[in-house]
Amino acid sequence: MKRAMEVKMKRMTAWLAMAALVVMGVMSVSCFDLDAPDDNPDSVHKLQVFFNSPGFRDGTEVNRKPSEFISERIDNARVSVDAAVYGFNKQNIIDALVDAHYRGVEVRLVGDGGEYSRGSPGYRTMEDKKVPVQTGNQFHIMHNKFFIIDGRFVFTGTGNISRSEFTFNNNHWVWMDSQPIAELFTAEFEQMFEGRFSAAKKPLEMPNTFMVGDVEVEVWFAPQDDAMGRILEELRAAHTSVHFQIFAFTKDQVATEFINRHREFEAYNEENGYDELPVMERPKRVTGVFDRSQLHGNGQYHQSYRLLANGVPARLDGNANSRTPGDYQAGGGRMHTKTMILDAGTEDARVVTGSFNWSAAATISNDEVLLILRGEEITDVFMEEFDNIWLTGKDLPTAMCRLMKDNERLTCDDEVEPGDVVINEVHFDGWNAERDPGDMTGSLDGRRPLTNDQFVELYNTTDRPINLSMWTLSNGHDVVMGFTPGTVIGPGEHFLVLDHNTVPLSEGEPQRGDHAFENPNFVLNTANDPRFRSLNLKKAALQLEIRDSNAQMIDVAGNGGPAFAGGRDGDTNWSMQRIHNSDGTIPDGTRRSSWGISPRTQGGDNVNEAFRNFIIADPGEPNSVNSM
Repeated sequence: MKRAMEVKMKRMTAWLAMAALVVMGVMSVSCFDLDAPDDNPDSVHKLQVFFNSPGFRDGTEVNRKPSEFISERIDNARVSVDAAVYGFNKQNIIDALVDAHYRGVEVRLVGDGGEYSRGSPGYRTMEDKKVPVQTGNQFHIMHNKFFIIDGRFVFTGTGNISRSEFTFNNNHWVWMDSQPIAELFTAEFEQMFEGRFSAAKKPLEMPNTFMVGDVEVEVWFAPQDDAMGRILEELRAAHTSVHFQIFAFTKDQVATEFINRHREFEAYNEENGYDELPVMERPKRVTGVFDRSQLHGNGQYHQSYRLLANGVPARLDGNANSRTPGDYQAGGGRMHTKTMILDAGTEDARVVTGSFNWSAAATISNDEVLLILRGEEITDVFMEEFDNIWLTGKDLPTAMCRLMKDNERLTCDDEVEPGDVVINEVHFDGWNAERDPGDMTGSLDGRRPLTNDQFVELYNTTDRPINLSMWTLSNGHDVVMGFTPGTVIGPGEHFLVLDHNTVPLSEGEPQRGDHAFENPNFVLNTANDPRFRSLNLKKAALQLEIRDSNAQMIDVAGNGGPAFAGGRDGDTNWSMQRIHNSDGTIPDGTRRSSWGISPRTQGGDNVNEAFRNFIIADPGEPNSVNSM
């Protein structure tokens, strides 16, 4: 009790000293500064937003203030600094924490177990200097980035406390002068400092909505608060606009709400004659910017594929400012924000931001913070930054093709026509009801159940290579898969997309059993993980659509009813093959007469030899079905 009173008295003294210092807040084109309202002289609350401006290449950066600001505030701390960090190598902030510790400020650190084990230098320095450190969330990540100073000031945002985050990547941070907000963050910090991370944390029975000047601030902590639920609620309530900037984006529900709002808003624009306007001039719109490293890192599971297939206007970030030119995977140049701006320019304007990526891990496993900032003025400032990022971004189809345009003959999306690529063959009915004659390792009779492999074969009908980057394959209702950047189908090439769906995923044993098909061009769900997308083709309701990254329909197979041909008959299983006319034309894929089965008695060269007697298919080869 005595210790608590001493700390409280020290903090009161520190607040008086800091009140004058806060007025010196950083003012620049990259900082939003909000004082208390004039009609409330007792309020000393203050909110500032910092946008670092890394530029789009080395030498174009214009601002280093966020890192300098927080290090200066740590330098002026009188009582305590609690820091929750993930990546941690920003030297001036490390030095400021050590200096504060040496002059008697109570400094404590909560960090991520994985980053600690990888030797992140900030963690090692804190331990060497005897600063109390607690790390956790060993199987996921402690992804917070916040500082609590003197029990009154909070600094948090989208950027990790690392050189690349402040220098090379697009991020922003929020500084709040609010004792109630600081108390809420402190309660969250205490849980982790005591060793409770992820699902071990308890919901905080404290207010989580505050007024800081003219801004209403909501604070949510994951996973114990339903942060994802709040995101979805805000999206469903959006009535004029959604502007988003996102790093990791694999959460289906968020993309679904983007698509729903896009359809709703586009219907309004069309009805009122606004659909001919440029995207950013339409009164209602959903638009966004993706980080390009995630299109590689998360592959076909990134939600950008679904948005593009549904016509949601989006761009690739233009930030190429990296420690290693061209290294946008690890050397910087990332669009690292995780931000939505909803209903900008209206009285309902708000910003959803924080450390929280739109992913399952952030929702149920990671330690995260989500902020909702309500107010027209602050939303306008976020919109100004969005406009900057949008304008320096790149049209995604054009950017994808330019990255690969070593071959001048490569056909890009602005040149491709319907029918240039067709769905040529489909194997929709796996064989998992039988035994695999090629696998002698498993069950009591020496054989495991046969695979449930499926495939879709594409065919390039032209004499030019075609860029398939960011193309999608849909089932008539939703996207099944996307083609990752760098995917090309050669002239006259048969391109095999294969789903190796074998035995159920087990962490404790290898994936045994032979695959039914060989020599694929693109393998879906290589981990055979049920959380990831599979072809999951249905005989009873088969429709496949291939679209380019402009959402243009290139070809369709089936009509949503029962498959036109193929499937099981006794012990034999046929693929559904496209008929090619004798004059070289390929008929409409939505007609039953355009499809048939092979007259062969064995599968082709790319059918595993152990399966050829009962799987009759020609994957990766010209179809053997009779021509018309």
